[in-house]
Amino acid sequence: EPGPDIAPYHDRQIVILDRSAWADWLDPSVSAKSLIKALPPGTLQVEQVG
Repeated sequence: EPGPDIAPYHDRQIVILDRSAWADWLDPSVSAKSLIKALPPGTLQVEQVG
């Protein structure tokens, strides 16, 4: 389910990883579930470009 910031634009939640988790994300021995954390509402903002 998408969070409140994403729901108006997409039907799935996006994943944003801290830079410190990038290597773990690519490591098949690390559980993806251990890296995924919900963002607090208001973390993402929409900005029109173009």
